[in-house]
Amino acid sequence: MDIKTFLYNSSKRINKLDAEILLAHVIQKTREFLFANPEFEINFWQKIKFEHLVKQRQKNIPVAYLIGHKEFFGLDFLVNKSVLVPRPDTELMVETATTEINKQISINKKFLLIDVGTGSGCIPISILKTQEHKNIKTIAIDVSKKALCVAKKNAKKHNVEIEFLHGNLLEPMFQLSELRTKNTELIITANLPYITEQQFQNEPSIQHEPKLALVADNEDLALYEELLRQISSLAHRSSDGVQSEGGFLVPHSSFLEIDPSQTEKIKILIKKYLPEASIKVEKDLAGLDRLIIIKN
Repeated sequence: MDIKTFLYNSSKRINKLDAEILLAHVIQKTREFLFANPEFEINFWQKIKFEHLVKQRQKNIPVAYLIGHKEFFGLDFLVNKSVLVPRPDTELMVETATTEINKQISINKKFLLIDVGTGSGCIPISILKTQEHKNIKTIAIDVSKKALCVAKKNAKKHNVEIEFLHGNLLEPMFQLSELRTKNTELIITANLPYITEQQFQNEPSIQHEPKLALVADNEDLALYEELLRQISSLAHRSSDGVQSEGGFLVPHSSFLEIDPSQTEKIKILIKKYLPEASIKVEKDLAGLDRLIIIKN
């Protein structure tokens, strides 16, 4: 059976794009090859493997898990069931954080980038791949050791230097000297779980992804509230950015991804914990609120 017939038959069972990606994966060719060679014959073992993947996809298992990788910000990332599949919406955070770093960078200034809830590591890795200078110290934190294993593989794959820490939000940082480094701008990125249990149960397409990476307690913003409390704790321990006597860095900018319905609630939390901070909301390609930028 040739490629054209294979795709025609499978597109009756799953999304056409999904079928193309899966078939290209099975025969170890690009999607462009499929279009250019519609009469290419699929062998018996390729047919068996493809049929298995189609059945898995019919069960709503993400294509990225089936093929083991996902493109994000023009880069290829390893993924498995231990990490959330990178979403196009999150590219907005990478673009915005990169723009902020480029505006602030100078010969005498260094950056400490902390990615909280790093998952596959796609956010800090993508930011680092846009930077030619070496003035960014990067730390990525996750509560899942399995997720950190994936992130470490991706950092090695893309040849970027990141220190990975296991723990809850910013907690692992409080014992490190990096938070007491002078002449350094602290930037925090976070794409934390922000959907409710009900949203998770009502959306079959995400139920094969790690629930820990998607669902937050206390009606969706519990983890962001705890992160804001920790950032506030940094601010209360510091004066003018860094104290000479062991004070902590205060984040120059924090970037938080949210659901569009959470804009007002997150603003209230920010004002509660960081009353002096400025807040900016960036919209995604669909025109929906997606990214919160906090500046201290």
